[in-house]
Amino acid sequence: MTGYQHADPPPTSIGYRLIILESVAGVPGMLGGMFRHFRSLRQLERDHGFIFTLLEEAENERMHLIVCMSFFEAGPVTRFVVSAGQLAMTPFLAGLYLVRPQLLHRFVGYLEETAVHTYTNIVTMAETPGTKLHTAWSDVRAPTTAIEYWQMPDDAMWVDCLKRMLADESHHRDVNHALASMPHETLFGDDNPFVHEHMADYEAGVKRRTERVLKRALEEVGGVDANKTRSDKALA
Repeated sequence: MTGYQHADPPPTSIGYRLIILESVAGVPGMLGGMFRHFRSLRQLERDHGFIFTLLEEAENERMHLIVCMSFFEAGPVTRFVVSAGQLAMTPFLAGLYLVRPQLLHRFVGYLEETAVHTYTNIVTMAETPGTKLHTAWSDVRAPTTAIEYWQMPDDAMWVDCLKRMLADESHHRDVNHALASMPHETLFGDDNPFVHEHMADYEAGVKRRTERVLKRALEEVGGVDANKTRSDKALA
């Protein structure tokens, strides 16, 4: 449907495939988080941190789509397929969750495996001289949206974005297969085993922001080396 082929795919087929893939991948996390949110309200009890993991997954997949849209263009046919896919997949995935939540997570795990294979092949082709992707993307810079989202260097390349998305998809695959393998009592009674990752990401983000604010403050003072935290000049 997208024209994608494993051996030396053309750049145009990559755009179609990634847009459709990411638009579908952003649905189940939001559905799972919504169902768990409503369950927590009905049961009058904690969710133990699972909601955040699912919503973070949905947000991450949505940002993948936004990054792709800053690089590719979606025509009327692609937009129609995305809308139709969302219309069809939402009740299907909701039905899986209502029957058995682990079914949804297992389905997502396999969907993410497809994404991992796709991104792995794309990165390989983009870094292989002589391929269509290498010819088209070897000197293409990363979109500003991607640089800001992943906190990448200003000189990051488009292939670096693809590697970040590959890493994200690999993580989503592992998380969903892990959730699918949990018994019902663990999935809805124990603490989320991935909470520590969210805490680490939050602490790293706070540290980066603090460093940026400090660096900016030192630069505004004037005559202070922004790479140092001490100066002979008074700050006030």
